[in-house]
This record gives sequence, C-alpha cells and structure tokens, in this order.
Amino acid sequence: MSKAQERTREAIELLRAWQGLEREAIGTTAEIMESTDNLLIRQIMEIIRNDSVQHHRVQQFLIDSITKTPVTMSPQDLAEVWGQIEAHDELERQTIALAEELKEETTEPMHTILLDYLLKDEKKHDSLLGALDKFKKHLSKLS
Repeated sequence: MSKAQERTREAIELLRAWQGLEREAIGTTAEIMESTDNLLIRQIMEIIRNDSVQHHRVQQFLIDSITKTPVTMSPQDLAEVWGQIEAHDELERQTIALAEELKEETTEPMHTILLDYLLKDEKKHDSLLGALDKFKKHLSKLS
C-alpha cells in the first residue's frame, strides 16, 4: 500500500471514529433533554444535538468524496449562483451586526449565552462564504 493510500485509509478511519462520537453525542444530548424540564438546558442540548447531526452529515460527505465520487467545482458552477451567494453573505453580515448590538445591550446572563452562540454561528456562516470566495479566486487563476 502506498503512503497516499495509507493516509487515505487513516483519514477514513478517523472520520468514521469521529462519526461514532457524534452519534454518541446525539444520544447523550437527547437523554439530557429527557431528564430535565429546564428550558435553557434543553435549548442548549438541542443546539448541540443539531450541530452533532450536521457534523455527522459533513463527515459522511467527506468520506463519500474520498470513497465514491470526488467533489468538483468549476468556475461556472460558482458563477451561476455567485450573485445569490453575495446577497446571502450580506444577510449574514446584517445578522452579525444585530447580534452584536443585542449582546452589548443585554444584562441577562441567559440571553448573553444564547446571543454569543448565535453570533458565533453567524460568523461561522460568513467565514464559510468567505472560503467560497477564496476558492472562486483560486479557480479563476486556474482557468
């Protein structure tokens, strides 16, 4: 087995192990939610559970892109939807501004916790869209 094949096999094994941990997290958050009536704890566990479900899906996407069909993207693929992506990115920036304003104004610790979560999540979305922009620039250099 070549070094490249070995690295690929190891990456797939690690991704599958990670998926197992995410499945465990999904189960434990559900158990915690069933064990409490506290609305804040339930909300936080639901957020984590939903994130774990999404992480599992992304990990499977990575595994499939290695073991089944490699993922490709052409400049045309991005060009077809780039205007929509830019418009959506503007929405993300507006939500970040609102979340920052609300977080500065609140004095309630529970609100601060959840606004901080929302703010980080919106910034994560903006970062993902920024990564697409960098990828678009990379693709334009190749063509």
